[in-house]
Amino acid sequence: MFGRQPKEEKSTEDFEVADIMFPSESELEESSEDDTELSKVSKREKVSLDQNNPEIVNIVEKISGIVSPYFIVIVGLILYDDNFLLGLLLIAVGILSLLKISWQDILGVFLDIKDGLSSDD
Repeated sequence: MFGRQPKEEKSTEDFEVADIMFPSESELEESSEDDTELSKVSKREKVSLDQNNPEIVNIVEKISGIVSPYFIVIVGLILYDDNFLLGLLLIAVGILSLLKISWQDILGVFLDIKDGLSSDD
């Protein structure tokens, strides 16, 4: 009466981990031949998403290219009071990104200045 209740028996179909992780070839063939209406609809949705995907990606890339330098500068300005070096670095990176200046451009200017100062006249 107050004792433990007997445990309920599990279903008669006991699945082993090996069966779930490594299905037999016949099970794989059955799953690959699944042409139900639901799978056809999901395939159509995937195709339509793939066709619209490049347009969406291009729009997101353009928006990100415009917004991210401003975000970097704003974060640099916020951090400038607490951590001078990190704030200054973020501000510089954001401004260089806004002006579309790459590291190769900076290196080229540095080498031009170096060559100009070390002329063998």
